[in-house]
Order: sequence, then C-alpha cells, then structure tokens
Amino acid sequence: MPVRRYGGPDNNSSSGVSSALKPANTSGSRLPSMHRDAVPQQDCCVNEEEGVQQPSVGSEVHLVSDATRRAVQQPSSGAPYATDAKFDSSTPQFNAMKSSEYTFRTNERQRELYKALRALPPLPELQEPRCVEEYCEVSLEDSLYRIVEANDVVVVAGAFFGDEGKGKTVDAVARHPLCTCIARVNSGENAGHTVFDKTGRKFVFNLAPSGLLLPGKRNYVGPECVMDPISFMEKEVIQLIEAGVDYQDRLFIGNVCIVTPYHKLLDLLGSATNSSTLKGMAPVHGSKVTKRGIRLDHIFNDEETLRARLEKDMGTYFGLLKLKNLSDADVVRRCQEENSDGVLRVPDYVVAFAQAEDKVEFLVQLYRDRVRCNPNFPARCDVIHELRAAVLRGEKVLLEGPQSYWLSNARTKFWESTTSADTTASGLLAASQLNFQQFRTVVLNVHKTPGSSRVGIGACPSSFVPQDYFSAQNIKTLHDLPPAACADFEAIQRTLFRHGFPFSKNKALHNGIMAPVEYSDETGTYNIGVAMAIASAKHHGECGAVTKKPRVCGFFDCVLQHEVNNNQGPYLTISAIDRGDDYDMIGVTIAYVYHNLEGKQVDVDGHVYKNGDIIRAGDPVPSESALYHCYPIVKLIDGWSGSPVAASKRRRNTPLPRGVCELLSTIEYFTNSKVLSIGNGPNGDDIIYLGQ
Repeated sequence: MPVRRYGGPDNNSSSGVSSALKPANTSGSRLPSMHRDAVPQQDCCVNEEEGVQQPSVGSEVHLVSDATRRAVQQPSSGAPYATDAKFDSSTPQFNAMKSSEYTFRTNERQRELYKALRALPPLPELQEPRCVEEYCEVSLEDSLYRIVEANDVVVVAGAFFGDEGKGKTVDAVARHPLCTCIARVNSGENAGHTVFDKTGRKFVFNLAPSGLLLPGKRNYVGPECVMDPISFMEKEVIQLIEAGVDYQDRLFIGNVCIVTPYHKLLDLLGSATNSSTLKGMAPVHGSKVTKRGIRLDHIFNDEETLRARLEKDMGTYFGLLKLKNLSDADVVRRCQEENSDGVLRVPDYVVAFAQAEDKVEFLVQLYRDRVRCNPNFPARCDVIHELRAAVLRGEKVLLEGPQSYWLSNARTKFWESTTSADTTASGLLAASQLNFQQFRTVVLNVHKTPGSSRVGIGACPSSFVPQDYFSAQNIKTLHDLPPAACADFEAIQRTLFRHGFPFSKNKALHNGIMAPVEYSDETGTYNIGVAMAIASAKHHGECGAVTKKPRVCGFFDCVLQHEVNNNQGPYLTISAIDRGDDYDMIGVTIAYVYHNLEGKQVDVDGHVYKNGDIIRAGDPVPSESALYHCYPIVKLIDGWSGSPVAASKRRRNTPLPRGVCELLSTIEYFTNSKVLSIGNGPNGDDIIYLGQ
C-alpha cells in the first residue's frame, strides 16, 4: 500500500531533510527470475464464509534474479543512499519521527498496517454513483463564456495543492472580449504558469499575469504581491523584450512589497535542505507583517528613507548569521553548493549581495540602476483603483490564482506546510479589494487527474508516497531519478490495479484498501507506491513549475475536493484527463480510514480520531496531525485506453468513453461539483467543454 508516515524503525517516512533510500537486504538463497509484471508470490488465507482467497501480508515479495538482487544491494546511478536518517528539528514532523527511514521495498510496518485494514468492510459508497451520466461536448461560447458573461469578476483558483494546470483556464477566460483585466493580487514568484503564443513560443511566468501575450488586455500585479524586481526583469520581462512583445501598455505594477537578496538568503540558510523554493517567501512576508520591509514606492522616492528601512529590516539577516556563526564567505559557499548541479537557484546578484562590504549601499545602488532608472521597468499604477474602475465600466476582471486552496496559510488543516499568503479564492478577493457585495463573482476551481499531485511537504493521504519522499533524498529534478528505475509505466500501473487491489474485479468484496505488493525491474524491487511515484513523475513529466522538483502523484481526492467546492462554489475544470489513456483503471479516493499502529488518538477541534474512524467526503477535514495516519479508500473505475481522448487522437464532438463519464460522475457525486471542462492535451485549446 502507499508508503505513509508513521513513527518507528523501518518507517517509510522522514522529516523532510536528508534521510534516503535504504536498499533491502536480499542476500541469501538463490532466487529464480520473474517477469516484472507477474503476480507477487503470496501466502493465502481462506475466507471460509466467502470461499475466496485473500492475500496474506506475510510474504508479499516478488522473486527476483541474482542480477536484480545485486542491483538492489548497490546504489543505482543518480539515486543517493544513506543508511542513517538525519533530522532538522525545525521541520513540523520532527517530534513524531526521530528514527524513521525510507526504503524502496515494503517494510514490516506497512505489512502490519495492511493486516489491520484489509478486513475493513466495504463502504456502501463504493457502489456509488448508481447512475453514470452522459456528458456531451459543447462549444466554448455555450459553456465557459456564458458563465463569464453572467459575472463581473472571475477567479481562477487551484483546488488542490498547486500546479493543477490553471493556465489553460486562465487563457480561455482572458480571451473573452469583455475580459480586459488580468491580475495577480497576492503571493510571489514561487508560483509558475506556462503559456504559449499563437506561433507556439513558450513563456514561463512566475509573477507576471498570463494575459500578457493577448493584445488589448491589461495585466496587473497588485500591491499585496511580493516581488523581487531584479528577478522579475531578468526572468520574466526579458522574455517579452526578446520576443518583441510590446508590454508597456499591457503590464502595470502596484506598490508591491519587495523581496530583497537577504530575504532569499534567509530562506536558503533557514530552511530544511531541498524543502523550499528559495524565493524568500516566508522571510518577506515576515517583513511585510511587521511593517519593516520596503515597498516599490520606497525605491522611487527618497534614498535616505530607503537606506534606513533596509538597515532596520536587514537586522534579521545579520541576527541569523550571528546565531549560526556564519561569515559572508560561509554564505557564499552555501550559495555555490546550492548551484553546484548547474541549476541557478541562487542568482548572481544575491551572491554579490552576500559578498558586499556595505550591503545597504549595495541594495540602494542595485535598485537605483536596475529598477528606478531602468527604462524597461513596467509602468506603475494604483492597481486596486484600476480594477474597480474597469468593473464599473462594465468590463470583466480575471483574478489569476497562485498556488491553491490547500496551500493557503489561511487553511489551518495544513498550516504547518502551506505557503505564506492566503491563496484561496476568498484570499484573492480580499487582496483585490473588490466589493463582493456589489460585483457578481464566480470561482472556477481547477484540479488535475489522473496523477493528482501535491507541491511541497506535508500530509496527503491520497499520494503514492509521503510528500518529502524525493526531497529527502536530495533529488532536485527529474534528471536526478535513476534513468532505468521504474521506467515501464504501463507495467507498473497494471501491477497496481491488478494486484494492489486484490478484489478490483469483485465489487462486493473490494474495500478500497491498497495492498503492499511489489514491483521488480532490472534495477531492483519496489513497493508499488514507490514504483508508481517514480514512474508517474517520469511518465507525466511531473515537476514543479518553479522548483523543477519531481512532484508526488496520487489519486483524485474527493474528501479534500468536497470542502473546496463547498467553500468556493461548484464549478470545476479538470486538466490532463488525457493521461487516462495510459491507465487500465483510474483510482478515486472517496473516504479515509484513520489507523495508528500504536493506537494513539488525535484530538482535532474537539473531535478525537481513533482507529477505524471513517472520514467521508463532506465530513470535517482533520488537520495534518490526524491526516498523517489516514489512508485512502479508493473506488476503481475502468480506464478508456481503447478509446483515447487525447486531442491528437480524438475528433471533436466524438462521444466520451464510458470510463471518462464514470470518472466525472463519481467526482460530481462525491464533491458536489459541476465539471465545466476537461483538458485533453498540451495546447491551450486542447479543452473539451461540457454541456451544463
């Protein structure tokens, strides 16, 4: 079953700092070879009442060849190993897991967990919905545009944990003739959006709104955003300049809070290894909340005031250096280490700041030369006034959400592992200061499936492995994954659905609990959750838009999605549905079961969670302290590989396969959502709009 966090030895878990995979000890008797997709060798116990065989958890292992055994015993290329876990007490999970390690293979605690849960009676909800809706394709004008035209403000918001594929929906709304304003109103460059122009040129924006490539649209960066103006010019505006895009009448900047080099260094020096985007988000929001930092207007006014504010705010940076007994040379070396793999995570001007003798004067001159006196710096304006005036003129305003609902620091459920801004739809509206009582507002929630993924560390019951599984091994990009390991996605997903759910073909016995089967290839033997995590990251190209770190995928989570739709409205757009063309079956989490092997209970908001408790879609979502001990109950839906829906293989208005209709019906049934559209390809117009 999925690798989960639970304390104790041999736990496939970590604090998120530097523990790594520990190869299984497979020395001993000679083992015959076995095909990678063969059924795991299992002891069986007979259920006398039902007369069927159930897998025993005592010996769920693949038989592997000597060559495979040697591969497991030795580190494969690109996959660092460590037998001793290391922990940083600053991480949220430290107290719960002081002696845990990651493994490739299934460990004893996972077997104990499956033994405890495998007899869970099937929930009646696993048979729902009883009726599968038929979905018909309609035009953009008859679907999305009707909603846009009925409202003044359209909010496109992430409905999971970021990187849901919001860009397509943003682009589609922005192209409506009445939508004249596209705005980013909070957060910073830790978000990422990829857009393409009509010629197919690719643009990657972090803070700049995605409507910049559309003539006649005005794009705004609001005052509640945090901006590193040097990075903004070097990484984002430079793309427009080099492409010949006239942005001076399209892009306007409000009085944003400034992310300085010392904010980024505070992030680097104060964060657990490989656990942050290194964009200075937490430090700059600290400066913002305490009113010590600087805003853009300070750069364009009196330099003495700017110097005084920088000197005061920089005290936090010098305090950290003193606390850690670090010199400027130590900081420079740390920057060089972070960039040693060829990826420039710490920019040159940040390193230059660390080397500077007079750091305040360095920043004053930096901002004078490259911001205030830079003719290419975008125009400035009162963004809040401009957005309000546009709506009063009858124009439509699009608020482009960064990150997502569950990464918002206003969501207490995941408070320890969220970003530093309120990135829910309500947070975006508050930051825009648009009068929600006066202006009609609609929220378009965006999720991605198959292969729903979460950005960053933290609890996520529906993921294949813990969220820090890759980062704990210092795997920073997809290229750091061993090339040959878990490369056969088709075989791995087949193993998951055929053998990971022993009664997948018997609905009366299927209880949705995933068995800890294993998968073998020439590089070793893997717990099926580990194999799916590696294979899906590779196969789907799942990596962070900003960090480029491999993302951890999993099942669509109806428990979390139900709360999103309850709070942000019913409309849901789903991206990447064409991935389902490669699956034998699709898994959807419809509930969780709480189980702690030590029998510990967790008190959340006065509700005590104990072993065997079921958390259904619509129930209160517990906080991470309980979610670390929650396991998914998965409904299985037949795939549609024989009737692909990818835009490159499907003709417009072709009836959708039954598997797609059952998936959409299931999501709508359990989440109270209304699916507006499904993305079926990489291009901006690869979207199937559904009749309402």
